[in-house]
Order: sequence, then structure tokens, then C-alpha cells
Amino acid sequence: MVSNDVDLVNECPECHANLVQDAVKGEFVCSICGYVVEENLVYQGPDAYVSDPGQKSNTLRASGVNSIAYHDYGLHTEIDNQCKDYSGRHFNDDIRKSVVNLRKWNNIIRISNSKDRRLSNVLSKINEICSLMSFPKVVCETAALIYRNYENRNDTKGKSSASMAAAAIYYACKICKILRSLNEIVHHNGNTEDTSENLKLASKYYRSMVLICENDDTSMVIQGQNKITDFLRHDPKTGNKNKQSFTIINMQSININQYISKLANTAKFDVKIERLAIEIAKKTENHLLSDGKSPNGIAAAYLYLASVLLGINILQMDISRLAGVTEVTIRNRCKDILTCFRITLKVKPILKI
Repeated sequence: MVSNDVDLVNECPECHANLVQDAVKGEFVCSICGYVVEENLVYQGPDAYVSDPGQKSNTLRASGVNSIAYHDYGLHTEIDNQCKDYSGRHFNDDIRKSVVNLRKWNNIIRISNSKDRRLSNVLSKINEICSLMSFPKVVCETAALIYRNYENRNDTKGKSSASMAAAAIYYACKICKILRSLNEIVHHNGNTEDTSENLKLASKYYRSMVLICENDDTSMVIQGQNKITDFLRHDPKTGNKNKQSFTIINMQSININQYISKLANTAKFDVKIERLAIEIAKKTENHLLSDGKSPNGIAAAYLYLASVLLGINILQMDISRLAGVTEVTIRNRCKDILTCFRITLKVKPILKI
């Protein structure tokens, strides 16, 4: 990292090649000619590199990064439970009791009303699900921003926190073009007894979020920490709220090729089946064929047609079970493809030596 007073260029002024950062020497060096572009840079990382995660927080130069995924934006203060002073000596009994009481009241003051408590529960659930499903950080922050936008425009009192979190994550996956079904997200909530009921509530909340967030004329593009920094310009402790409204941009629909690749990887099909299915999908691209149809059913139909053309025996029952559709859906989509388009096969003769 570099200090704020350094204007760093992205390429070498001599040969216009890419630059390489040398964190040990504090220099930016050209990768081709070795020209030193910047030197004596201020290192703002940890004081030492440790392998123990528990000791890593003790070597940091500053606190954590501000994030919209936390109800207090990561600006809270935590009191350590080790009951030691700055020199490492233990407190006596009276001071230890005072520290315990301060820690308890600090946790109570952080969440002062029911709205903050509800926001904290939903955001905690969003972070938990994103961690279990190994989602990137942008999905977690996008889901948190979606829920904050929805909460500012609609009353969320009495609604299920787990279902609200699942709906926000599913909407964030749609925006970030990550293929995850709502059923998969609901299954990672931890409560497996009422999965069907949670799925219905999450579907209801998702439709409500889409209607509220897509009815605005303005749009917002989420670009990592830059947009989050703009959102965090106000001080949440002083109550100076940012009056700018937050809306979600209408992203382009996910390409059918991604559904084909996901289904082929899940079923562990041969690579040539996936490639042929993607090639057929590109040549038969038609909005009349896909409008109002399940993308999983269309992807399953393309894979089934590719397997038939290659002479590989794959049952419709197996593909339908993996895609989450019925066999009738696959047959209807195959019929639509073969009715609207004509597929010509070119067979290369095999030369015998």
C-alpha cells in the first residue's frame, strides 16, 4: 500500500510495461526493464507476519475495515475479556468487576432499540450464510445494502430474519451473476425442520424486494469499497444520516451458458457435451424460446440434445433430477428447439490406414 501523498502511475514511463510492488524494499519496479518508479513507500500493513490467527489482531497497526455488512458499519469498540492492562498485568478483583460491567453495558448500548436489534440479526445471518456458502465479499455487502434499502422503504417488523437474509442474498446473487438457487440458500439457514415454510417466506420477501428496488428511476452501481466509502460518509453515532436514496441497478440477465456449465459440472458430464450444448445455445439464441421459461429446463434440454447428437446415453430422468425440473419440461424444451430451428450434422469420414 502507498501513502495518500504519492501519485502512483500504472505503467513504466520508459517501456510502458506493468509495475511490480516490492513490499520489502518499499518500491514499485518495472517488470521488464527494472526501472524504479517509486521508492521509500510507507508500509501500512501489520508489524509482523504471524501464523496464529489469535495473535494476528495484536500486530495490526489500526482497527478493522469499515463495512456495510455490519449494523454499526464496523465502527464499534470492543472491550477485551482478558482483564489485563497495557503492560500485561492482571486486574485486581474490583477493577475486574468494573470491566465486566462495562463490557456488558457496552454490548447493550450498541443495540439500543428494536430496529437496530432487527438489523443486527439480519446482517449477522447474512454474514453467516455467505461464510457457509463461500460467497465473495461483494455478495455479502450487496445483500446488506439491499436489505438496508428495503428496510428504509418498507416495514420489516415481525418478519423472519432468516428468510429476509436468504431473500437479500438471493437478490445479491442475481445482481452479481452468481448461480445459486433460493432453495440452496434456505438450506444453509441452519433450521432444516421448516425448510418449505422458510422457502415460501423467502420467495415472498424476494418478490417484495424486487418490486421496491426496481420501481425507482435512478440506479446505483456497486463498485467495491468505493461505493461503500461514499455510503459511510455520514457518522452513524451523531445521527447525520445520508439522505441519498439507494437503489439497485438492473443488471443484464444471466447467460444460459452459465446454467449449462453449472449443470454439466454438477452432473460431471463429458467436456465435449458441455461444449456442444453451449455451441447449440449460441446458434439457437432466441428470446421467444427463453421468455417465461425456466433456465434450468432450457439448459437441461440443450445438454440432452448434445448427448443425443454425440451418441452418449444420458437419461432424461437423471438430468431432470439434477436440474430440478420434470422430464416433461425437458421434452417440451427439446421440442421447441427442434421446431424453431433446423440442426444440420456434418460427419467427417474416418480414414482407415
